[in-house]
Parts: sequence; structure tokens; C-alpha cells
Amino acid sequence: MKYTYSRLSSESVIEIINLQYQLTGIIDCKYYVFGLHDNYLIENNNKIYIFRIYRNDWRSEEEILFELELLSYLDNTKANVAAPIPSINSKLCNSIECPEGKRITALFNYANGSAPNKDITLKECELLGNSVATIHKETKHFKTQYTRPILNLEYLVNRSLILIKPFITINQYKYLQDIKARIMLNTSDLNEGNSDFGICVGDINSSNFHINEKNIITHFDFDQCGYAYRAFEIGKFISSLNSDNNKTGKVSAFIDGYENSRKLTDLEKMTIPSFEIASIIWVMSIHVSNLNKIGYQYLEKPFWDKRIKLIESLNERMV
Repeated sequence: MKYTYSRLSSESVIEIINLQYQLTGIIDCKYYVFGLHDNYLIENNNKIYIFRIYRNDWRSEEEILFELELLSYLDNTKANVAAPIPSINSKLCNSIECPEGKRITALFNYANGSAPNKDITLKECELLGNSVATIHKETKHFKTQYTRPILNLEYLVNRSLILIKPFITINQYKYLQDIKARIMLNTSDLNEGNSDFGICVGDINSSNFHINEKNIITHFDFDQCGYAYRAFEIGKFISSLNSDNNKTGKVSAFIDGYENSRKLTDLEKMTIPSFEIASIIWVMSIHVSNLNKIGYQYLEKPFWDKRIKLIESLNERMV
């Protein structure tokens, strides 16, 4: 008998934390959210943590260690992140045996505040842009022995179209191939000499950070981090606003905040719309890669029609 996914009970998680971490006193554990991984809310002596159990069919140990070392590095800079907490053996992560095999675990500090989600304001967008620019600047000298995929167009678009192809019509696939060619052309002048390239969070959106009453932003969930042009990071955030009635205003506020810390070149600004479309294609492929989690029902015709219609709309407005 083979398993694709199993979920630990809260009681079992408490046992693991008692074995692996030096948290004294009574620990309360609640299953919190199932994103790409299992996340548990831990409360202990009026402190809150997040305990994550990574899915072993989505992230390799190498990729997880890259993420954790990046967060640990950022914790010692001007950037605000929910950093991992070393266990009693001084490791940033450990492992447990599950029916589907070995899974990596990590304990994180809880990000102070709450996520604005769809109610994100113009001011919060500006603060977020500035905070993202700070991460970009502070990771300039980050080094690790672990690797992550380069978030280039080969990875974001070419690889994604291969995954998407079985789920869409011939005409839709041909259209996306045409879009790919246009994206490639519009970004062909980018190089590391004329555009900023480095660590990107990979999934900046209004639910992946908390903001507190002092307007301090704390980032979390670096599951999609990697190396990329920083214009991609901005395009990825903009793609999260496509259902927002004030997308234009919020995009402008985010970029204003970003440029308060780091100025974008004209070339970078010109390529952002292409990276926005590339991000949508990439997220479509992430859904395909996680079929065992979400199920085929959510990837039927309406899913693809809606997203390709969105790409068509963005393509018409792209320079």
C-alpha cells in the first residue's frame, strides 16, 4: 500500500516538539492551514510559533535547507522575517517518518500582526514594496551550499507549458506558445549588467506577510524563493492583484514604496508586465504539480478558460 499524503494529529506534533525543541511548559497545538505544506499553530507560555511539516513530493531537503538558511540569514539583517528556530541539536530542520516516507519539519517564529489579504490598502502596498526592496538589498551577499531552481523564463514558462499542455486545447496551447515568444522578445535585453538579479521571495502577495499596529511588516512563507531578476518579483506581486478593483492604484503604491529603497531602471519597468504574465503561467503549472493535493476537479475547463482569458486581457495592454 502506498500513500501520497498523510496528516499528523495535533497530539503527535506536540510529542515531536517536546522531543526536538526546548519549549518549557504546556504546549497547545492546532492544525492551522494546509498550503503547499502542513502548518500547525503552536502556543507556549504566551508565545506563538508555526510548526511546518513539508510535503516530500513538493520540496526536496536541499530546497528546504536553502529556504531555511535564507530566512535565518535575513533574521540578522534589516529585513523582518519569521525565522526558523534551531532545535536542541542546533539544526534548522529535522525529519519524521510518515506513511509516504521521510518528511522535513521546522519550527518558525510567528509573524507579528495579521495579513491584510484582499483588504490591503494603498499604504500597506507602499510599505510592502519598501519591505521587498529591503529584502532584495539585504540578500546581496547571501551565500549557501544549497541550491534552488533559477526562476528564469526557461523555468517559469517553458517548463510550465510542458506541464500545462495535457490540460488545455490545441488552440490554447498554441496561443500560450505565441505569448511565450512575446515574453522572450520583451525580456531579451535583460542581463545582470543592466538589471538587478538575485534572491527573490517568489510569492509576494497580501496573504504572505503580517503587518502590526506599528505598521511593521514581517514576511513568511519563502517556499517559492530562488534567484531571479527582481523585475520578476514585482510582476509576481502584480499578478496577485488581478481581481482587485483598484489594481492600478495598488501597483503604483507598491512600486513607489519599492523605489523609496531601490530605483528601478526603465528596462526593468518595461519587462514587469511580461513577468506578470509569466507568473500566471507558472502558477497554473504549480496547480498541475499539486494534483495529488487539490484533485482534478479543480483543473477542469473553467479553470483554464478563466486564466487564459486573463492572459489575453493582459497581453492586449502589454507594450
